[in-house]
Amino acid sequence: MKSSLFNAAQNEQGFTLIELFTAMALLTIGLLGTAAMTAGVMHGNVAGRNQTTATAIAQSCFQENRRVGYTNAGTSSSSNGCPAGTATVSLGGVSFTRVLAAVDTSVTNMKTLTVTVSWSEGTAGNRSMTMKTSMASGT
Repeated sequence: MKSSLFNAAQNEQGFTLIELFTAMALLTIGLLGTAAMTAGVMHGNVAGRNQTTATAIAQSCFQENRRVGYTNAGTSSSSNGCPAGTATVSLGGVSFTRVLAAVDTSVTNMKTLTVTVSWSEGTAGNRSMTMKTSMASGT
């Protein structure tokens, strides 16, 4: 009995061709999955960076309008660093289009400022975000 187990162990020379192909197929599937995941993560990072930049552009516009005060906020005044209308801001190799609109609301001495920032992410398409804030005439 002992000799038959010993002989069987000596006859094994390595892996069969089927085992090698199976191992190569599993390795290929794993590597392709990792590559696809990496591409998705990189796209997500770019989208997140652009969203953060667009938010910063809108916040900066709101702060500039608060700085000039209620009377000049949302106007095309030259002293305002973020005048009403459309402007192009280039940051990080991406061109963002900022549109500021000021709307007097039905409430006395109140304005609603709306900033819409849009940009293109290449093959992913065009993106935009809109932020609003309200200003009162004593602030």
